[in-house]
Amino acid sequence: MNQLLIIYFSETGNTKRMAADIAYGAQAAGGNVTVKEIATCALHELVDADGIVVGSPTYFSNVAWQIKKLIDESIALYRRNHQLRGKVGGCFTSAGTGRDGEDCRRMLDLAFGRHHQLQMVPGIMRVSGDAVDDVSTMCRDYGARVAKNLLSQEP
Repeated sequence: MNQLLIIYFSETGNTKRMAADIAYGAQAAGGNVTVKEIATCALHELVDADGIVVGSPTYFSNVAWQIKKLIDESIALYRRNHQLRGKVGGCFTSAGTGRDGEDCRRMLDLAFGRHHQLQMVPGIMRVSGDAVDDVSTMCRDYGARVAKNLLSQEP
């Protein structure tokens, strides 16, 4: 139980570093974490996980196409009795500007929170120019929050 799946796409390495720090924070809080680059993630892994956190760089206020492809494919899980409903969810992005990052986070929240009905832990974002240590701390804290939500759901 309490299996957390962190899925991400990263072009420059920023989102990958965020995923690693989120995983570190979640593990430190007692979570059982798997981190997968989007190209190696199969749709059934979302169903098998108890919690799902998705990360993408922000491109023109939206998610990378690799993440959008996963979202589009996940419609099959929605159509099969809402297979992701009730899981703990989260999202993160690395963005050039705060406004673009907020838009990207909103897209992830709509897909997984509103449509798939995951219990979303409000997402986080890194904006160009943020200090690396501050981003690392933010991500580790976020991972711990997600893990605590996940662990609180165990019987």
